[in-house]
Amino acid sequence: MNRRDAMQRVAFLMGGALSAPTMIAMLEGCTPNTATEAANSAFSFSTDYKSLVSEIAEIIIPKTSTPGAKDAGVGPFIEMMLKDCYTEAQQKHFIKGLDSLEESSKEQFGKKFLEATPEQQTALLKKFEQLSMTELKENEQPKKIVDNETGLVKDPKDPDPKKSEKTKQVPPPVPFFKLMKELTLLGYFTSEAGAKNALAYVAIPGRYEGCVKMTPGQKVWAL
Repeated sequence: MNRRDAMQRVAFLMGGALSAPTMIAMLEGCTPNTATEAANSAFSFSTDYKSLVSEIAEIIIPKTSTPGAKDAGVGPFIEMMLKDCYTEAQQKHFIKGLDSLEESSKEQFGKKFLEATPEQQTALLKKFEQLSMTELKENEQPKKIVDNETGLVKDPKDPDPKKSEKTKQVPPPVPFFKLMKELTLLGYFTSEAGAKNALAYVAIPGRYEGCVKMTPGQKVWAL
């Protein structure tokens, strides 16, 4: 199975939980992009942020009777995805979100996020989830149009039709917590731990069954 087919199946499995920018980032990642290679190669989380990202992922998918996000290596997966598949603008936006999360934790609780209680951490992440929803609504407004030659931002309501071929729309970055959540889901359900334990997994599938009865508590099949 090629990468494009795999991504389509994962998107179906996750019920459309992947945003368009993430799908684009994954699919475009199949083609080398030397223009952004140098910028992306320098991206990495600090030691503190590696732990922070892993902890947030674990809160989203905690360890119960099945492995959690940490067991599935979701933290390193998110760092790899941001480094290899996203633009520098999206990388900076994500780091800015982590900065904001830490600042909010210090302001509200007087300590870093990792030092806060589980209840405080959950409450803060719920707040950031709401902020992401607000940011998404704001992003629905007309997008910036940048002239490729001059770099000047044009008025989206009155673009010059004569220069339409030289202009491009600049998509806004995916809100921090939305991207954090969807990459956590993507990393978990495509990992060996997630596929084998959280999903119904068949290592060597047999014949094609066009109609299979579902039993109570049936897990979603790993695709």
